[in-house]
Amino acid sequence: MKKKMVIGIIVAVVLCGGYFIGSGFLRNGSVYMDGYSVSGDGREITLDIDVAASRGYIRKMEISQQMGGKLYIDCYSAFGGINGRIGAKNSFTLPLDEDTTMIGIYRNKNAYQEVLHKDEDGIWRRTQANG
Repeated sequence: MKKKMVIGIIVAVVLCGGYFIGSGFLRNGSVYMDGYSVSGDGREITLDIDVAASRGYIRKMEISQQMGGKLYIDCYSAFGGINGRIGAKNSFTLPLDEDTTMIGIYRNKNAYQEVLHKDEDGIWRRTQANG
C-alpha cells in the first residue's frame, strides 16, 4: 500500500512539474503589439507585446523566419501554467536587416499577422488591421 502511494505521489509531482515547465515552451497565438520603437541607427526594433486573452504572459520572442524582407516572430508563454508569470516580460528587442520591410507575429492556426511595415520613406508604421 505504501509503495503504491509513493508511486502515485511521484507521478503527480512529475505531471505537475511537466505542466508548469512545459507551458513555457508553447507558442502563444493570442498576442498583440501594444507599441514599438526603432533604434536611432535602424538596426534594432523594440516591440511591446501583450496577451489578448484574459490569462497568460509572454516570456520569449523568437525569430521564426526572415526572408524576402519579411520577419516572422513567435511568442512563447511564460512558465508556471495557464496564468504563470515566471520569466514574463512584454518588451523585446530584435535585430533588423536593412532589407526588412514587414514584421508579422504568430497568430492561431499557424498563420502570421502583419503588424508593422516600412513605408516608401523608410519609416516603420503600424499595419491598419493592427490598430
